[in-house]
Amino acid sequence: MNSEQRRQKIIAYLEASSGAVSGSALAEQFGVTRQVIVKDIGIIKASGYAILSTARGYLLQKHTDTWYRREIRVCHTKDQIEDELRCIVDLGGYILNTHVDHPIYGNVGESLHIKSRKDIRQFLEKTEQTGCMPLLELTNGVHTHTIAADDIQTLDEICEALQMAGYLILR
Repeated sequence: MNSEQRRQKIIAYLEASSGAVSGSALAEQFGVTRQVIVKDIGIIKASGYAILSTARGYLLQKHTDTWYRREIRVCHTKDQIEDELRCIVDLGGYILNTHVDHPIYGNVGESLHIKSRKDIRQFLEKTEQTGCMPLLELTNGVHTHTIAADDIQTLDEICEALQMAGYLILR
């Protein structure tokens, strides 16, 4: 199989996947190194496919996405991350990404794609295993999420819960 054929198969594999697929899993599936997959994903993205790089792997953004979205600004400590994320997912929300506005580096962020307590647990385990500092530590706890839900009412309920917990910063 040549490079172009492999890239087409990667697209098909991601389309068929119900969640994020790690670079290592793709490398094993196609018999190449993870570095080859990283290069392939870059080329696929450049050709117009909306592939998101998350902490759990690659995710092809489906064009059938009909969720309502809202950008929220929150502030809390590192120890409150799990509680904040649970406030969102327990009410039916989906955390698409997070970012901070750093005074030197500008907008720094990452796709999260957290929609369940299992995803939260995996995110926190990866943070612990890598020893990496959460973005919120760069800005004294202040950060922004893009969240999604099936309807506006759910987004309103999430914001109300975050406000009651003392996390939501009203604009």
